[in-house]
Amino acid sequence: MTRSLLGRAGPALFLASAMVLPAAAADRRQSFEVSASVVRGCVVTAEAGGRWGAISLGTVNGLPGTSATGTLLSGGVAGLALSCTPGTRVNVTADAGDHAVAGQRRLQRNGGNEALGYALYADGGTTAWTTQAVTLTFADDVARRMLPVTASATLAQAMPAGTYTDTVRVTLTF
Repeated sequence: MTRSLLGRAGPALFLASAMVLPAAAADRRQSFEVSASVVRGCVVTAEAGGRWGAISLGTVNGLPGTSATGTLLSGGVAGLALSCTPGTRVNVTADAGDHAVAGQRRLQRNGGNEALGYALYADGGTTAWTTQAVTLTFADDVARRMLPVTASATLAQAMPAGTYTDTVRVTLTF
């Protein structure tokens, strides 16, 4: 009878030599990158219903020469509350409104055709804010600014009683 050289211990030695023994603990470190891109942008704080505020010229008598002024109020503060990415330059424009004639803004009487001319003024200006841009620059450390907007009207003639309104749309370009 021939005996195998491996004998009974042969398979055990074979298995032991096939096992991989762990190497000494190695310090394995790798890194990954985290990044974000910040883009220029602006938002305007809106009131309930999405409006950017309202200007009330108050209650006046309908006699010629009567004047009224008011300030845009938005969320209890005076002016448009703008929040923009620091370092952004934004142009703010306002259209002529729903009832303008030949570029003159007008408040129209609800349920009637009578109209009352008015003017808007922005950022403390004394020149009427028509459709030209008001430019605001947000410094690198500034993210919020207020843009004061006022309105004034003077009755050129006697006006019938009623509520006079207009809607003006404001556009931000940055």
